[in-house]
Amino acid sequence: MYPADLPAEWRNKAQVVGRFSEGAAAAFEECADDLQERLRIWQEEPLTLEEAAVESGYTYSSLQQKVAAGEIPNIGEPGRPRVRRADLPRKTPKPRFELETGEPDLAAEILAEKL
Repeated sequence: MYPADLPAEWRNKAQVVGRFSEGAAAAFEECADDLQERLRIWQEEPLTLEEAAVESGYTYSSLQQKVAAGEIPNIGEPGRPRVRRADLPRKTPKPRFELETGEPDLAAEILAEKL
């Protein structure tokens, strides 16, 4: 489950417990509203390209090119780009294969890339 799914889940719980306790239901609803608002603020936060690179997995220069091409909206100023967290592309992390010793299994990683 993702944090963004929690408000809906808490609202469902509010309906269930509401049959037994209006106060508990109201608490679930209030928590769901609060979390949803905080998630919205977090998603809308303007990030520098350095911060965006850390969060997205893309390099600074890749993000800079995407902003220049209009693929990612620039919410900053010319020469001082900022991007919303919600607008960032995300790289899917590659699976990491390890031997029993904890060292990387390079053969497995190479074979996985060829499949």
